[in-house]
Amino acid sequence: MVLAALVLLLEGETPPEPVGLRGFFYGLLKEVAPEVHDQGENPFALGFGGKEGLYWARIALLEEGLYGRLSPRLFALEGQAVRLGKPFRVKAVLQEGHPWAGVATYPRLFQNPKGPDLPLRFYSPTFFRRKGVHYPLPEPRLVLESLLRRLEAFGPVRAPEGVREALLERTTVRWMEGRTLKALAEVDAAGFVGRVVYHLPQATEEEQAWLWALGRFAFFAGVGAKTSLGFGRAKAFAWGEGEDG
Repeated sequence: MVLAALVLLLEGETPPEPVGLRGFFYGLLKEVAPEVHDQGENPFALGFGGKEGLYWARIALLEEGLYGRLSPRLFALEGQAVRLGKPFRVKAVLQEGHPWAGVATYPRLFQNPKGPDLPLRFYSPTFFRRKGVHYPLPEPRLVLESLLRRLEAFGPVRAPEGVREALLERTTVRWMEGRTLKALAEVDAAGFVGRVVYHLPQATEEEQAWLWALGRFAFFAGVGAKTSLGFGRAKAFAWGEGEDG
């Protein structure tokens, strides 16, 4: 029931290319888990960032078995040269000690919910496939449905029907600040970047636990479409009573 996000610290002249990172990762999958290509939902999400020659690439794994097969290969890359569209040297491989690295379990996602408000920050363009087009607004139902579908695909539990209805039908936006930003790889789309506080009115303890589990799951799974290209990278942020909203 483990899910993990590993970060490769990279030395190179330019940032990793989204398609290059995906191609590199798919090469690893072909060697150790070729069956993943036939799954309906991706049990992983990718991402990248950094600047001025010190870049990073992120591989988040949503299945314990996949983590068990891939993590030895990833840790063995330390000190090696890799090609993520362009050449890089892997300075280190981290699963802690970096803002985008971490390990959790599915049960832990549900522990200690922080109330009926879920603050999420979207760091890379986030969009959804809707009626045949890419849609850039982080509406509560689209965000939570995306997360719920993938959590139920790879986690050990399914949301009770009443909880599912509350999450998808009653959750609203309490506050938001952001903009749209063009997605720069493979797709002709713009996505949302910024901060949103989602609110589930009159939420029971069980509903709050599921709301926060989905928010914590977003750190690993990403939100919306094309998370295999680094889009939809998101995580919860600190939200105080003194903020506007």
